[in-house]
Amino acid sequence: MEFCPNFISVDDDPVEWARAREAEGYPVISVADHISAPQPHPHCWVTATAFAMATEKIRVLTAFSNNLFRSPVEFAHAALALQRVSNGRAEAGLGAGWAEPEITGMGWEFPSNRDRAGSYIEAMQIARALLDTGKCMFKGEYYNIDIPLIGPLVEPPPLVASSAGPRTLRGVAPVADRIEIMAFSMTAGPGDVGFLPDVISAYGEDDLKARVDLARTVAPDTPLGFLALVGAGDDPALAARSEAMGDGMFSGFIGPTERVAENLFRLGELGIHRVQIAPSTPDTLSNLAPLLNG
Repeated sequence: MEFCPNFISVDDDPVEWARAREAEGYPVISVADHISAPQPHPHCWVTATAFAMATEKIRVLTAFSNNLFRSPVEFAHAALALQRVSNGRAEAGLGAGWAEPEITGMGWEFPSNRDRAGSYIEAMQIARALLDTGKCMFKGEYYNIDIPLIGPLVEPPPLVASSAGPRTLRGVAPVADRIEIMAFSMTAGPGDVGFLPDVISAYGEDDLKARVDLARTVAPDTPLGFLALVGAGDDPALAARSEAMGDGMFSGFIGPTERVAENLFRLGELGIHRVQIAPSTPDTLSNLAPLLNG
């Protein structure tokens, strides 16, 4: 089991942050791909490149490059370049995109759940072909691709999928090297981040088990990941926040460091190989490092 800190701050120096995580023994780090949901985020690919250039051993994951922001051809092109500059330490994470205000705020139309999922499944197929061979000829419902060759032609980085619903899980399983299970699906709420606290508070182990069981029916050997919103430390505010979240699984990821670490390892017993950690306090990752990476 391994743990992957997620970088989401525009105020922190990505170079210093990446070096600190490597020194703490984390095996992989990631950067999200948002613009302003629910707050400003660093640019995914620029930051991932900074991570790669600043470190020596730690792997670098895009978590997750937003399929609504760019073509899957550009995604694959960037992933191959990141694999080159990182000396083979890149992981190419691609997600469907879910934050509606980011898309409409740029003047674009946010697609229906059907179209968002369908285009994502096709994008994963296109990315798989481009990462493996550098070329792709594809004609589907959403994409018409004719790319004779891209580069650099390097050992392809692992293609990592992010899936919340059964349709996308079944669609991406044949081409993904790793699948991260999300705790929410856009079919469960409006296309806005405002519904997330209620969904996360209600999410329990049985919900995760159901997703793991579904994943195992379509991808029995594919490693599974999970995103946890984490706050670890002795600050009384963390304990109060955990209590306010009720009895859901996510409440156990906030509070005293040892209890949080124990609950994160519990995910391994439920079938999760990698936990991506979105920290809610500046000290969370440093507090957890000796317990998670020892």
